[in-house]
Amino acid sequence: MLLKFLRKRKNMKRIMWGLAILIIPAFVIWGAGTSAKDKSNKPDYAGKLFGKKISYDNYHNMWNVTRDYAIKSFGNNVPVEVISQMAWSRIILIEEAKRERLDVSDKEVVERLASYPAFQRNGSFDKRLYKSMLQDKARSFEEKLRDDILISKLKDRATSGVKVSDQEVQGEYKKTHEKIKSSYTLITFADSEKDAQYTDIDLEDFYAQNKEAFKKNEQVNVKYLEIPLSDPGAEELAYKVLDQINVKKNLEEPAKTNSLDIKETGFFSADGEIPNIGWSYDFANASFELQENQINNMLVKTDKAFYIIQRGKKKAPYVPGYSEIKDSVKKAFIRDLSIKLSQKKSEKICLDITNSASETFEDTIKKYGLQAKETDFIARDGYIPEIGPAAEFVDTAASIKIGFISKPLKTLQGWVILKPVEIKPIDELKFIEEKEKFQENLLANKKEEEFNRYFQDTVKKAGFISYTEK
Repeated sequence: MLLKFLRKRKNMKRIMWGLAILIIPAFVIWGAGTSAKDKSNKPDYAGKLFGKKISYDNYHNMWNVTRDYAIKSFGNNVPVEVISQMAWSRIILIEEAKRERLDVSDKEVVERLASYPAFQRNGSFDKRLYKSMLQDKARSFEEKLRDDILISKLKDRATSGVKVSDQEVQGEYKKTHEKIKSSYTLITFADSEKDAQYTDIDLEDFYAQNKEAFKKNEQVNVKYLEIPLSDPGAEELAYKVLDQINVKKNLEEPAKTNSLDIKETGFFSADGEIPNIGWSYDFANASFELQENQINNMLVKTDKAFYIIQRGKKKAPYVPGYSEIKDSVKKAFIRDLSIKLSQKKSEKICLDITNSASETFEDTIKKYGLQAKETDFIARDGYIPEIGPAAEFVDTAASIKIGFISKPLKTLQGWVILKPVEIKPIDELKFIEEKEKFQENLLANKKEEEFNRYFQDTVKKAGFISYTEK
């Protein structure tokens, strides 16, 4: 679920910035920590770190704090896994700060409070305004703020030795703003698929050597009632049907009473698209949380409808037999072989270009039915049609002298042979103007990287164990 949230919803950048706001490292902690979710007899505390037991009250209080931060930063649909990891991150960092004998005075908390525009009137901190806004939540807000400052101090101490030199700043600025125009030709994988030869034995051997690549994740089948948002009174009807279901304990009678069809998704995985539903974290999450035949006692809302769902059978993760997925194995084998065949072809073309002193780059590739294309001036954050993100392409071009060719470079669609044509250097006057701000950002990024490493080391040192995963 977490990976789908980061990838499908394109929230990675927002996660990174949000965690920076929280002064928490951008890495999740499970790679370094230990999850005890497979233990049948869990203790009556949430986890352990530095040999210290963390109570469920402590964990849940921190969970609520990070949930509020997450909702403000990312909206309401943040996966609970993300919130849990953020909560544990805060707990670990606060404990580490205390071990480092860092503390935060009341004066520091007050100064931070006074700096918030929301609590100011006529440019000054207004205590009455502050009290009226927060009322009985003022104390918990101040403690949350105290923790933020404490973690900030820990970060400052851990990254105090990070510096950037003028040479490093200029080099990174050049990498970011320098643009290169190149000629190139693309030897696609697809063009070699027709040359891929194989036998049934080849396919069976390929399957045997790559079984894990064909593994199916855990899947569930779900029955559901659907009330489209486009229907008049959809929400009122959805709650009416849900109330009836909670009384009748089945879908059939309320469905018949309200002229609704009971539908089925068919088996789907948590990280896949739901048949006839589409991508929905809430629908998938609820489906996998339910027990077999259990009906969800809450409505699930997507962009197009309200759903009442009942979980059916669940399939454990498994590797399908060869006969079940022969067509998929065949496609994967042909793809794999076409990559190898097109690589050999590109290496032969590259050698021919290098040895053809009397021919141009363009003339040589024509003999192979290829054509030369030319990019615009592009930087590393650019994009090249049919090739994709330009970073590796531009890095390769920048490492070659003008007029020389590269070795075959693997891209999303095929192998590229490129020849840098012209470099557009950075604007030196603009660099001088932007240097200070660029240096600040570069230093901030380096400190974040250093703090991430420090955090991972801290998790290992703490002997972190969580009992909060299901």
